[in-house]
Amino acid sequence: MNPGGRRLKQWLIEQINSNTYNGLLWEDEIRTMFRIPWKHAGKQDYNQEVDASIFKAWAIFKGKFKEGDKAEPATWKTRLRCALNKSPDFEEVTDRSQLDISEPYKVYRIVPEEEQKSAVVHQDPAGTFNAAFSQMMICFYYGGRLVGSTVTTHPEGCRISPCQPPLANGFLYGPDSLQNIHFPSADLIENERQRHVTRKLFSHLERGVLLRANREGIFIKRLCQSRVFWSGQDPQYNPNPCKLERDAVVKIFDTARFLQALQLYQEGHYQPPEPTVTLCFGEEFHDFSTVKSKLIIVQLLSKQITALNCQQLVDAVTARRSQYSSGTLEISDDMASDQMARICQDLCSYPVPQRATCFRDNLPIPV
Repeated sequence: MNPGGRRLKQWLIEQINSNTYNGLLWEDEIRTMFRIPWKHAGKQDYNQEVDASIFKAWAIFKGKFKEGDKAEPATWKTRLRCALNKSPDFEEVTDRSQLDISEPYKVYRIVPEEEQKSAVVHQDPAGTFNAAFSQMMICFYYGGRLVGSTVTTHPEGCRISPCQPPLANGFLYGPDSLQNIHFPSADLIENERQRHVTRKLFSHLERGVLLRANREGIFIKRLCQSRVFWSGQDPQYNPNPCKLERDAVVKIFDTARFLQALQLYQEGHYQPPEPTVTLCFGEEFHDFSTVKSKLIIVQLLSKQITALNCQQLVDAVTARRSQYSSGTLEISDDMASDQMARICQDLCSYPVPQRATCFRDNLPIPV
C-alpha cells in the first residue's frame, strides 16, 4: 500500500477533528465519510483565506509552500485532489457531493483496510479490478438518519438481514458463499418508540434480501416475510415505487438503460438518470417525500457507475446547462471540456451486454 496515502489519512482525520477549517467536517455520525469544501476560485464570493485553507495546509504539510511564497490556490487544490484520488484510503462518494450550491463540497469515504485487501485479491494481469463490477455501496437510514454504510466485496453477491443465517440452510437463506451484511443495531436510534418498532420489524426480516451486481446491473431477491418496496432509475416508466414479490428475482438497476438515458440527457432530451436505488422495508412507500418518516431505508449505488464517472458527467452537464442559461459559463478546473469529452467517449465505448433471451438460463442470484 501507498505509505503517502497512510500519511494523508492520519493528517486529514486530524484536520477534520480539529474543527479549524470551515466546511471540513464529518458527513455521518459514525465517521466513515467526510465533507471537504470545494468552491471554485472564479466564484464572486470566493475567499482564498477561507475557501483554500485546507488545500494550503496540505501544501505546507508536504513542504510545497511556505509563508512568503506566491499563493497558488488552484495548484494547492489540485495537489490535494490528486493525493485523495491516488490514496487507497479514500473514495469519492459522488452521489452525496454537492457542487452546484453556494457553499459546494465533495464527500469522501474512508475505505477500510479489509476492503482494500479484498480489492487487491481480485486485481487481474491487465491491472484492473474485476471486483468493481460486483461491488455496491450500501447506506442504511433509520427514520431518515444515516446510521451505517458498507461496500459489498463478494462477486456472488450479498445477503442483507438482521442476523447471521443458520449454517447449511441454503434453501431458506440462500447460498453460504454470499457476503452477510447486517442491519445496523437499533440501539443507534434515539427515540424509544422508534427503536422498539424497528426491533419488532427486524423479527420479520430474518431471511432478508439477496443482492447481486454485475455488468448488466443490480438484481434483488426478497426472501423475508416483511414487505419491501423499491424505487430506482426510471421514474417516467415506473413513477411509483414497486413492491418486491417474495422469491422473485428482479432487476432493479439496468446499466444499459442508464447509459442510454445519460446520453439522451446530455443531448437535452431527457431528465438526469438516477444512479441510486432505494429500498424501503416493512412499510408502504409511495414517493420520496416520505423517506424521512420511514423506519428502514437502504440506498444502493453500483460501483460500476462510480467507475464510469457517470454521476460526475450528470453533474457536469447540469452545471453547464445552468451556466449557459444564466449567461455566465464557467469552466471548472475539475471538469474542463476535454475531460467531459473523454468521459463521453468512455461511455460510448463501454461494452453493454445485450438483453438475455432467457433470463432463467442466466439467473444472477443462485438459490
